Amino acid sequence: MGFTKFDAVLFDKDGTIFDSEQICCDAWVHTAKAFNVHFSVDMYKDFIGVPTQECYQIAHKQFGPDFPMDQFIFEIRLYMTEKKRIGLPVKKGFDALFQYILDKKIPVGVVTSSDLESTLQSFQNTAYKQKLDVLVTFDDIANPKPAPDCYLLACNKLGVRPERVLVFEDSNAGVKASIAAGCQTAVIPDLVDIEPEILSNCPYTFAHFDQALLFFKLKL
Repeated sequence: MGFTKFDAVLFDKDGTIFDSEQICCDAWVHTAKAFNVHFSVDMYKDFIGVPTQECYQIAHKQFGPDFPMDQFIFEIRLYMTEKKRIGLPVKKGFDALFQYILDKKIPVGVVTSSDLESTLQSFQNTAYKQKLDVLVTFDDIANPKPAPDCYLLACNKLGVRPERVLVFEDSNAGVKASIAAGCQTAVIPDLVDIEPEILSNCPYTFAHFDQALLFFKLKL
């Protein structure tokens, strides 16, 4: 049966499709050193799955009211823009899984906490975006992940019931959003482990997309 069990498949972007969380972490740590402020890998992990603007607000409080946050943000964006121009690495097995879903003619989409501009930059060196049936970004919603709004909006745009939708996520906030929307959730952990109580509500957990593709081909 494979993916025909589902009426649509939705993916988070950063840390799920693209191996970009480590690059973003490097951008924060590198820029913080240049500005002579403390920022660690562990501090960045608290930002994973959190909307970018909210991360900036949290960091500004940590760095102090007189910190030149606008310039700091500019430098981080410059770092990330260059990495995206070169091309973000794609997570193991995503190409094959994505093509399999397309071959089965199942609607597919991306639901991300990034804004539209950043999202378009991420996809600029790929052919993925042109093949999406729906794209929901931070700009489309009032309440970002872990609120369910983004996934409910994607389901509404596709005209499908959430319980018939498979979502691939890597972060606690993203998984919470998918579960709250009533979607079936598949977890592929990235830099941060999914909390056990959250994971217990997810029907599928995979180390990478190759494993997910094999499972859905053989088991469903």
